[in-house]
Amino acid sequence: MNLRRQRHAGFTLVELLVAITVTVVLAGLLIAVTSGALNIWQRAQSRLTMNSQVRLALDLLARDLQAAVHSSDTGTSFAVDILSSGQLATHSWRLKDPRIKPDDTTSLHALANTTVLTEQRIADSRFGQSGVWLRFITTNVAAGGSLPTAVSYQINRRPVSGAVTGPNQTPVRYSLFRSKVNSDDTFKNGYDLTAAAYASLSDAALGDALCDNVVDFGVWCYVREGNGTLTRLYPDADNDRSFHGSAQVGAPSAARYPVIIDVMLRVLNDSGATKLEQIELGRVDRPPEYGTDSAWWWGVVDAESRTFNLRVEVTGAPLP
Repeated sequence: MNLRRQRHAGFTLVELLVAITVTVVLAGLLIAVTSGALNIWQRAQSRLTMNSQVRLALDLLARDLQAAVHSSDTGTSFAVDILSSGQLATHSWRLKDPRIKPDDTTSLHALANTTVLTEQRIADSRFGQSGVWLRFITTNVAAGGSLPTAVSYQINRRPVSGAVTGPNQTPVRYSLFRSKVNSDDTFKNGYDLTAAAYASLSDAALGDALCDNVVDFGVWCYVREGNGTLTRLYPDADNDRSFHGSAQVGAPSAARYPVIIDVMLRVLNDSGATKLEQIELGRVDRPPEYGTDSAWWWGVVDAESRTFNLRVEVTGAPLP
């Protein structure tokens, strides 16, 4: 009787090593593909959120401007101001962090590309540390129209929650706010928006946040001449910080009530907002390719933001 020796199947050490290597490579490829897909999805969601917020903010601003009214009395019924750091404490700004948006010439180019008129674009402008502080009287506050009401638009820098002067417990962001004074107080205070009675318009914390991550907000203002051409009232120069328009008879030509407004919003994506927060709170060191903190701040913003532009025709109806 012949006995047959049976062999038991198994893997050699080399075969096990090859199998492990293939598995690791496949897992790495799968992680890379999944990570790439997730990043694409996150960027798409960020763009969708940004576009939705910007659209809502610009639509509201356009409706307010289209329903703007003015008084023929003396006083400013349309105001644009670019504020300095010293003025922002009364505007609910968080100013205590080490590297916030610079208040210097890198941030103020209200009239872009001044050397070539045909290339001037509001999208290339920069409107100071806080953007423009825009105020006017509108009848768009309530659905279906309202009595004349003073409104303002401005950028604010503050934590997403909590006190503006408190510790850094929540992310600090730039946002576009809309503030308003009720119609009764507007009537009582009159229609001169530079009057002390309208100081509450400077406190964005009392208003509504319209759009997150807005790091610049600007306007160009025009009047239409008798031959149909447009004359720009504001800005008149690259460092122009103020325009106060009036509809009173005999108002200086440079202070007429505007009929066309170009609007610009510069908005960071989510990645850019996070990077900028780390820079401003002093949590990262400045890269050697940037000579100053101002250049670094704007380098990140230029790389991580988009500009949105809108032209609005102001009806400028007289107040009753």
